[in-house]
Amino acid sequence: MKLGFTYAGEVLSEAGTGLLYVGERGTWYPNFGLSPALFDLEFQYPANWTLVATGKQSPATAETPGMQASHWTSEGPIPVAGFNLGKYIRAEAKAGNVLVAAYGTAGVERSFPKAPAEMVHQPPAFPGPGRSPTMVLAAPPPPSPARNAQAVADKGARAIGSFSQWFGPYPLGSLSLTQMPGDLSQGWPGLVFLSSYAFLSPQEQDDLRLDPSRALLSNLVLVHETAHQWWGDLVLWNSYRDQWIVEGLANYSALLVLEQQNPAQFRQVLEKYRSDLLSKNKDDEWLRDSGPVTLGQRLISSHFPGAYEAISYERGTWLFHMLRCMLRDSETASRSRSGRAHPEEPFFRGLRKVRDRYAGKNLRTQELVQVFEEELPRSLWFENRRSLDWFLDGWINGTAMPRLEARDVRITPKERGVSIAGVIAQKDAPDDLVTAIPVYGITAANSTVFLGQVLADGPETSFHLNAPAGTRKIVLDPRQTVLSTLK
Repeated sequence: MKLGFTYAGEVLSEAGTGLLYVGERGTWYPNFGLSPALFDLEFQYPANWTLVATGKQSPATAETPGMQASHWTSEGPIPVAGFNLGKYIRAEAKAGNVLVAAYGTAGVERSFPKAPAEMVHQPPAFPGPGRSPTMVLAAPPPPSPARNAQAVADKGARAIGSFSQWFGPYPLGSLSLTQMPGDLSQGWPGLVFLSSYAFLSPQEQDDLRLDPSRALLSNLVLVHETAHQWWGDLVLWNSYRDQWIVEGLANYSALLVLEQQNPAQFRQVLEKYRSDLLSKNKDDEWLRDSGPVTLGQRLISSHFPGAYEAISYERGTWLFHMLRCMLRDSETASRSRSGRAHPEEPFFRGLRKVRDRYAGKNLRTQELVQVFEEELPRSLWFENRRSLDWFLDGWINGTAMPRLEARDVRITPKERGVSIAGVIAQKDAPDDLVTAIPVYGITAANSTVFLGQVLADGPETSFHLNAPAGTRKIVLDPRQTVLSTLK
C-alpha cells in the first residue's frame, strides 16, 4: 500500500543570508515516536543551495528546470530522518574511515547578538612627522561560521575518534555538522543541527563578551551532539522515564573529551552542575528536590521551569560520573587513578556491552543498571549481593545530595602499617541512602593514598580500613566524585 500526504504551512523560514531554519524537524513526515525505520528521501531545491540529510546520498531523478535534486537513503533503520538546507561552505576531516563534513554559512542569523564597539587606535590616513593615531569607535567583524568550518570538522573527527575507542565503532559512514540558527542543537543519525554559537572561534566568543561558563558549555555542544550518534540514535530510550540515559550519557561523554584536554575545566563544569542543583527558587525550595531523573519531562513545573535540563542533563551527568569513579576505584587498588578516561575501565567495558546489546533497540533504566552489575567488583556488593539496586533506588530514583562527615576516627599502629576505624555520617539524606564513599589517607609526607570504598548505609556507618605506616588522618572523597553538598 502506498499512502500520499499533503502538508500545509512553512517548514523552512529564512533567518539570514543563506541560513534557513528547519522547523518541525520531527513531524514533517508521518512517524510514530522512536520506531526505527528505513527512509528514502528525495528533495528539490534551488541550484545554488546545499542540502544535507540523514542517510547516504545516491543519484537523484530528473530535476525540475532551475532546481536541483538530491536523493538520500538510510544505511539501516533509524529513529528519525531530517535535512538541513543553506548556502553552505563545506570543510572535511577524517576519523579513520569516517568522513566528517562541517557546513557553515558566511554569516549568522539576523537576531544573533552583536559585538559591542570599542575605542581603537586608527593610524593617520597620511603618515608623516607630527601625525599620530586617533581613537575611533569600531566594532569587531561579525562572526563567520564558514571561516570556522574546518575547526568544527576537526573537532567532530576528534570526538568520533575518542568515542569509537571508548564505546565501539561509529555506527555510520559519515557525519554532517550543519549550522542552524538559534541556541538549540540536535544530533540525528549522521546529521547534526548545530547552533551558530558552536561555530564561534575563541576570538569571536571574546568579541561577543560571552559569559565564560556559557562559552565553555557552548564549546561542549558539538561533542555532546556527536555522542548522540551512539546514545539516542543507535541506542534508544524506552520511555520518558529512561530519556535521562541518553541525555546524561551524551553530556558526560562530552565532558570526558574535555577531561582529556583540560581537567580543570572538566571539574569546573561538574561544580557548576552541583551548584545548579543546590540553587533555590523564590519560595526557598531546592531545585534538587524537583524529582529524580526518571521523571523526565514531568520535572518541568512553574516552580522550576528549567528542572528537566538541570536534573536529566546535569544530575544525570553526575550519576554517570559517580558510577564510573566507584567502579574504577573499586576494581583494583593497583590501577592508576590519573582521572583520565581509559577504554579498559569497567565503566567503558559496560558501555560497550550496552552498545552491542541494545543497538537499534529501546533501553530501560533497569537494563542499563543490570549491565553495570556485571562489572561490579566484590567490594561494591551491598549486603553480600552482586546488585546495584541500592544505586538505582537511592540515586537514580532519588534526589539525594548528602553532606558527608567522618568522626570518631581512631588510628592504631600495627606490625605492618596502621588500622583505621571510625564512623561516616550522611547528613541531610534519606535514612536508607547507600553511598559508595572513597576514603583516602594522608601520610606523614603529606601524600594522599587511596584506602578503599566504604558503602555508607543510612545516617551513620562504622568502617575499618588498613593503611600504610605513617598515615596520620583520613579524608572522604577528596577528588569530589560523589554528588554531595560539600558542606
